[in-house]
Amino acid sequence: MTFRTPESRRLGARAIRGAAVPSRLIAVVVVVIVLAAAAWWFFGRTPGTAVVPGPTATAPTATSPTASPAAPAPVVSDELTVDQLYREARKAMNENRIAVPAGNNALEFYLKILAKQPDDSGPKDALRELFPFATGAAEDQINQGAFDEANRIISLLAQADPSNYSLTILRSKLDAKRKQSDREQQQAQAAAAAATAAKQTAGTATTPAPDATATTTPAATPAAATPTTAAPAPAAAAPAAAETAAATPAAPTARPAAAPTGETRDVAVTSPPVPVYPLAAARNRQEGWVEVEFTVTPDGSVQNAHVTGSQPTRIFDREAIAAVQRAKFQPKIENGQAVASTLRRRIEFKLGN
Repeated sequence: MTFRTPESRRLGARAIRGAAVPSRLIAVVVVVIVLAAAAWWFFGRTPGTAVVPGPTATAPTATSPTASPAAPAPVVSDELTVDQLYREARKAMNENRIAVPAGNNALEFYLKILAKQPDDSGPKDALRELFPFATGAAEDQINQGAFDEANRIISLLAQADPSNYSLTILRSKLDAKRKQSDREQQQAQAAAAAATAAKQTAGTATTPAPDATATTTPAATPAAATPTTAAPAPAAAAPAAAETAAATPAAPTARPAAAPTGETRDVAVTSPPVPVYPLAAARNRQEGWVEVEFTVTPDGSVQNAHVTGSQPTRIFDREAIAAVQRAKFQPKIENGQAVASTLRRRIEFKLGN
């Protein structure tokens, strides 16, 4: 049995620790190499794996079901209970289906509730709040030329508030827009007929020229032997050229009949005026209306807003003007050019029951 002194033990421990240091360094180097190889393998594969999602992208079945709910199916509201109608109405408002599509919008749902429960104040308050938004939807349909759809929304608004002055404005605007559309259609038909007639007259005016040359050629052939009689041939062709030159000015007659180019539409409401009820009037339970006249500039901003009538006077004027100035409009377009236009809106102030 070998006995070691304390000094030899210390020297041996130092030797062991000295040997352990290189082994640790080797282990660290090995780990670093493994990590570098793994990183190279992972990032080196990513360009190749980028092609793998191709089959999933070509399968439209995952996206096609999500696109179909964009057009909600009509709801048979006559078979729904009052609670179901309330749920459908709230859902329609959350999805911004205020007055469209037909049969599946908040306006019709609340009218159904009111028909089932005439004494219920809930649908009355909701219809009162929806009225300005539905008015804006009717104006949009009029500006887009969807006259039947606009007439449907106006009929619904008449059921909600038959005495509202906005209905008179909408009906007059719809009638004016229909007449304007009829005039434009008649002008387009007249322009097409004039262009067709001009083409026909231009074609008939140019056809006699070959006949004239055909009649002059026999007169020139007998005198082909003598140089003196050959000279009248250009003179005989001159009347034909004169006839063709006289026939060509018929083409410019189609120019005045050309219809004006560019889009033409009226002012479109993108965000209708929504007034804030004055606190003093709310405390006093006051109701009324304010009629505001303003100008929509070519850049769509509102200018020169002023009150033309109110009832009661000066109670709701400030809030009505502020609501009009906060509203957003698309300017009137005439032949592709934005122009200024003057509008008049009646802002209603009513409290719920």
